[in-house]
Amino acid sequence: MTADFAGFSRWATGNLVDNRNRGIFAEWLVGQALGVIEAGDVRTEWDTVDLRFDDLRLEVKASGLSQAWNPLVPSTPRFGVSLQKRAWFADTDDWVVYDPPQRSADIYVFCLHGSVPANNENVADPASWSFWIVATSVINKELGDQSSVGVSTLNQLAVPVSWSEIETAVREAARTPGLAGAQAEP
Repeated sequence: MTADFAGFSRWATGNLVDNRNRGIFAEWLVGQALGVIEAGDVRTEWDTVDLRFDDLRLEVKASGLSQAWNPLVPSTPRFGVSLQKRAWFADTDDWVVYDPPQRSADIYVFCLHGSVPANNENVADPASWSFWIVATSVINKELGDQSSVGVSTLNQLAVPVSWSEIETAVREAARTPGLAGAQAEP
């Protein structure tokens, strides 16, 4: 038997409504908006941040109103923003211990898929998503050591943008005072 990579890919990630797959798709969607994913690139699992744009480290968090296990009943979206005790930098294969714990990214990109019910077609449509771009310094100041955040709080921290506005919003967030507070890469 010869392995069918396309078949494996379809089997493993074919359901974009699944939380894990939707999250990875959101990373890819943001990467496409920023132009940071080149042809032939492969996602690095467990890297300290999800994407790098210019000199910025970005953490992409995704949620949806519709879940695979109950697609017709809207859920209450939450996004994880926990402080980290350690981080692995894939490009150097270095582990960094944070004492005290901190957030590794410079900027968070929160992605909410809003279609109910969700299906592969509407998950794949950038117009069915909303995005909040928030500098980590703002999260640190406003949320402290809080481990998750909801949409109502995000609306207080940033104005939601469309997929085509992500790059502009990231560049604006990069001008936030105190942005350089994240741990330097090893």
